[in-house]
Amino acid sequence: MSKKMLYKDAWQSIGRSPGRFIALVLLMLLGTFSFVGLKITGPDMRQTGMNYFNQTHLADMTVTSAYGLNQADQKTITDQAQVKTVNYGYFTDAKIKGSTNSIRVFSNSGSLSQYKVVAGRLAKTDTEIALNNTLKGTYHLGETITLQDGTGLAKTKFKVVGFVKSAEFINHNDFGQTSVGTGQLSGFGVTTKRAFSLTEYNLARISYRDTAKLNAYTKLMNKRQATLLKDLNQHRAAKYQAAKASLATAKAQVSQLSQATTLQPSLANQAKAAATQLAKQEYQLNNLGYPTYTVNTRSDFPGYEIYRSNAKRVDVLANVFPTFLFAIATLVALTTMMRFVEEERITIGTLKALGYSNADVALKFLLYSLLASGLGVILGALGGFTLLPKIVFEAYAASSTITGVVLKFSWTYLAIAVLIAVCSTTVAALYALSHNFKERPAALLLPKPPKAGSRILLERVTPLWKRLSFNHKVTFRNLFRYKSRALMTIFGVAGCVGLLVMGIGIRDSLAGIADQQYSQIIKYDLLVAQKSAPTASQTSQYDQLLAASQVKNHQAIYTQQYHRAVGKDQSTQAVTMIVPNTTKNFNQSVTLLSSATGKAMRLPKTGVILTQKMATLLEAKKGATIYLKDANGNRQSFQVKGIAQMYMGHFIFMSKTAYQKLTGQTYHPNAQLVTLRDNSSSNVKKLASRFIQTGAVATTSLNLNNKELIGNIINGLNTVIAVLIGISTLLAIVVLYNLTNINVSERIRELSTIKVLGFFDQEVTMYIYRETIILTILGIFFGYFFGMWLHSFIMINLPPDNAMFDNTMHPANFVISTVIPALITLILAFVIHRKIKRVNMLDALQSVD
Repeated sequence: MSKKMLYKDAWQSIGRSPGRFIALVLLMLLGTFSFVGLKITGPDMRQTGMNYFNQTHLADMTVTSAYGLNQADQKTITDQAQVKTVNYGYFTDAKIKGSTNSIRVFSNSGSLSQYKVVAGRLAKTDTEIALNNTLKGTYHLGETITLQDGTGLAKTKFKVVGFVKSAEFINHNDFGQTSVGTGQLSGFGVTTKRAFSLTEYNLARISYRDTAKLNAYTKLMNKRQATLLKDLNQHRAAKYQAAKASLATAKAQVSQLSQATTLQPSLANQAKAAATQLAKQEYQLNNLGYPTYTVNTRSDFPGYEIYRSNAKRVDVLANVFPTFLFAIATLVALTTMMRFVEEERITIGTLKALGYSNADVALKFLLYSLLASGLGVILGALGGFTLLPKIVFEAYAASSTITGVVLKFSWTYLAIAVLIAVCSTTVAALYALSHNFKERPAALLLPKPPKAGSRILLERVTPLWKRLSFNHKVTFRNLFRYKSRALMTIFGVAGCVGLLVMGIGIRDSLAGIADQQYSQIIKYDLLVAQKSAPTASQTSQYDQLLAASQVKNHQAIYTQQYHRAVGKDQSTQAVTMIVPNTTKNFNQSVTLLSSATGKAMRLPKTGVILTQKMATLLEAKKGATIYLKDANGNRQSFQVKGIAQMYMGHFIFMSKTAYQKLTGQTYHPNAQLVTLRDNSSSNVKKLASRFIQTGAVATTSLNLNNKELIGNIINGLNTVIAVLIGISTLLAIVVLYNLTNINVSERIRELSTIKVLGFFDQEVTMYIYRETIILTILGIFFGYFFGMWLHSFIMINLPPDNAMFDNTMHPANFVISTVIPALITLILAFVIHRKIKRVNMLDALQSVD
């Protein structure tokens, strides 16, 4: 038979109930958009990063040493297995005169870690320099800058000829620490090798042959890092002896020159200059101490690990949020399609009576479901593969040098979305049809008899049941009469509320980190690291500044950096050891709060207090023994006596007594924890600069930088959370509208009957909407628990390896998560009221028999 009528009827079905069709499209659109978009965003971010690293030929590893890299060092580096290219160059830190900005000046070393020109060009002469692009607003092309305190620079005045960016510095707010200026680098500059006066290279950039086909975050580089550091450390003794021998030779020459001046007074100036140079050489050797090497992999480059963890955070959300959202959308779509088939029961009977086969009848529903699901998937996939990755990437790229997200396409994710959409619409329709096909056409031409009423449990509670009004009794009977629809409404609302609670909870947890970290736990404003052998004059200036009125209090400590490869991907995490000179008033600088009880802790006489995130990564509990490695790769064991809260970074705290027992060494403080009366950003930087200017300070560490880092993480995640909250709200609207609409359509004859009996329009609306209100309240209640579980799961898996989020749920979260569905329910009440008012009672009550 001709199928023209079937096609026409399928098309007219959309016009007869456009709300249902649009709801189906939106359900599939939201599910596909969130699933495809979040799933592809992480890979898109990683691919964008890899493209940038490949374009600039980012080095796999760098080696630096304050003593320089001599021929023996260079041979050790070159002789490594799989070494492809080694570029040698120079670098030094310098302060820009007339400002608080300090920069790291590099020589343009060649093919590795190439600089990408943003404006102007790279330096061609030894009096030209290109600055990083974040300084573009501060300096301009053609401007001449003067660099101060730049050890090893042959020139001091440079003309700015360009602005560049480097893959070695991904984060705009993190360029590292220095011993000049405020102790924090503001950027970097690139000049020629001829601009340096150093006799030996102090920087090596290395690339390997086998890393091109490997993921940039592989464990292989950690092993190579440890091996190379071990091999280089074998040169330390010889290098130190050579430096001491050079100093001894210089002393002998100065002594001879001094003796010669008695015979030749004209040599007095030359002897004075030689003595000054000798004092400077001796001062530098004393403060440099024993030779050390710094071997960094890409994961140690500023911002590299943060960018990687940002992509991982999106992956975590992608494994949770779309799963539940798509599940809710699927179940509601399934209910909608099954209800659609029931509504078309008489039409199905008519078509079968006219001689159409089951396959012909099914064709109409196939067309309808495939059109709705297909349109939803296409629109959702378009937004998911293009719009959502851009939104998320731009949020994180605001503080990154990486720009221009690479948009990938995944047939796998699209196929999964199509499969879910088809199963929840087409398969659901075919399943419902299979029951109708078992009945005779004559039976299908009659309306399906309504469900029989029955006594409910509440009726057996006679004192309560007697006090209920007629309307309330009808409401409770209908709730139990239509159990599947009631459960679907509760589940749908609970799912939407749960996603809202999770999203808003994540936002609240992020917002509380900075306050918890830097007001309740860490109270000092800057850590000031001292030089190992300052002069008496420098020490005097330093002590005077510590006693100045701007300093509220200060705490002498011994600090040392350790590290450990932890986590699933074995990323290297830095651990800072802090040993106060006295435990008295230490809580004015750092308050140690127990991770278990939240109560204040005292430093033990033996063992250490380990911070919570590192304890979690090492699976260490109280009483356990852990090991960490120092800068030279030597292992040191520590017994954990307590675990303390810490939201950013890893620390171990121990008393002076415990330190001396553990190491067998005499305790000597090497830093100060300084708390200022005015801890504004400008004042902290000003005081940090004054500490550096005393000459007794090696570097400073400002908590401002950590606050900015937390701010960047929060800003990036806030955008993602805002999108998730928006999607959850849209889903709540579609779910509530669709299920309420199904409820009205399913009971249209019942509503028409009570209107005929004299019920007013408002009473008719409340007759049916009272059930929706009750089910929404139940859904909100169960949604709280679902959301708290989701939030707890996300809080465990979302933070990077060096951070921990606040797991507290704020009351405002539950208020907002309640108000949103409540407002949606209220607005839909007016929509449904208008629909019920337009119902033609006589048409609805017409009998088909």
